[in-house]
Amino acid sequence: MTMRATIIFVVLCSIVIYAFADSEARPWPVVYASPSGNHYFRLIPAYDSKEKIAEGFLYRVAAGKDELVYRTEGWYAFSVLVSNDGRHMARTGPWPRSGSPPEKTIAVVFYRDGSPIRTYYVSDLIEDLSALRRSMSHYSWGRPIRWANGGMSNQVEVETVENRTITFNIETAKIVQ
Repeated sequence: MTMRATIIFVVLCSIVIYAFADSEARPWPVVYASPSGNHYFRLIPAYDSKEKIAEGFLYRVAAGKDELVYRTEGWYAFSVLVSNDGRHMARTGPWPRSGSPPEKTIAVVFYRDGSPIRTYYVSDLIEDLSALRRSMSHYSWGRPIRWANGGMSNQVEVETVENRTITFNIETAKIVQ
């Protein structure tokens, strides 16, 4: 292979890798369990938004058949946390697209008994919007939501692109630090 052919090959491979790295992940059916394992949330994506909407089902683990506690619809998330009592959940928003303004782009939503109680937008959590990490088609504001203290409390946290950790109470949806 000549030097010119090698350079062309490397450039084309780089473009292909970059294009795939900037693609949204495809949603799939997934289950998220509470830290204690006594509740779980089954999330089914909408593969064709014209015919079906995303659905979620919160179950309480029981002897025999698990008990459906509540149902949600209209959203899918790649990160969901379920509280031990099953009443409270937190999820991240969809992948932020480049044209999506931070003040209208969902970062984190909190739920009680399947209904939203508080939504935080990217602009609520990021102090310096120039810190957003941008690609050709998307931007990143932080990491997926996670349990603080390994799920041993009612606190959840996100780490932003500004290297700040924001801690929330999953029951009240308020920022605690």
